[in-house]
Amino acid sequence: MRRQKRRPIHYTAHSLNDGTVLAAFPVRKPIPKTIKREKLIIDGDGVCHEWSGAGKELSDVSNESRTRFQDIIATRLNMHRTIREMVCPYLLKLQKDMENMQKQLYHIQQLLDDQAEVTP
Repeated sequence: MRRQKRRPIHYTAHSLNDGTVLAAFPVRKPIPKTIKREKLIIDGDGVCHEWSGAGKELSDVSNESRTRFQDIIATRLNMHRTIREMVCPYLLKLQKDMENMQKQLYHIQQLLDDQAEVTP
């Protein structure tokens, strides 16, 4: 049984100025003529239309959908904290290990070069 081909999904997104996406919905991929005419840039996530705002409407108590948006913002903050606490220390360790390996490699290369100069 052949696997079904999957096309990338494109989105229209509403976000805050800092990049937090509050809402997104799938749209058809714009045709090349539209992309050129409107000078669209489709990012790596497939977002082709994005509207940014300050999010002042989220502090309005009469806005019934604000709790959903507040949950999205809280999730984003929690993800940033998780990445910072769990991933960043390992990345720093990997960076130090890579620097040590580069120093060792440089030292080995120097020894090989010195040995090549001595041997006729």
